[in-house]
Amino acid sequence: MTKNGLGADAQLLTGLSIMIAGKNTFGYTGDGTKAPEFEFETVNEQSTGLVKQPKMTLEVLDLGAEYVAHIASGLPFVLKGNTRKDGEDKPLLVTVQGELMKTGGELKEGDATKRTFEIRVDMYNEVVDGIPTIVYTREPYNIILGGIPMAPDFSNNI
Repeated sequence: MTKNGLGADAQLLTGLSIMIAGKNTFGYTGDGTKAPEFEFETVNEQSTGLVKQPKMTLEVLDLGAEYVAHIASGLPFVLKGNTRKDGEDKPLLVTVQGELMKTGGELKEGDATKRTFEIRVDMYNEVVDGIPTIVYTREPYNIILGGIPMAPDFSNNI
């Protein structure tokens, strides 16, 4: 165990930037950025393979109008990061598209400005070290976790 309680082989996010409105926001990503949670609808304690609508929080330490316009128009954005495990760096690439549900900011003298976006996730494609880990599309419905289709027949049946 390391001092912070994580195992020595824990995978750590060591860098993150958001490519949005044609700009790289490296150094302008806040701690409030949260990946979507994929929670499955259940019936009688069995998963239906259908995901409750995921939402994602995105925090940018800049109040630029171009960021607001990009997210408000529903255009895709890209998260690029670096993960480190056992001293080895691996790339993280996430492409997200969705509808803006809520936005806010923080204005406190002497503190960094920040803009927070909450979006309904319509498309989420996460790739770690070149391998897809999560693939989700709202329409047509599809979710693949670690290469395993969670509702393989659903789209074909409706």
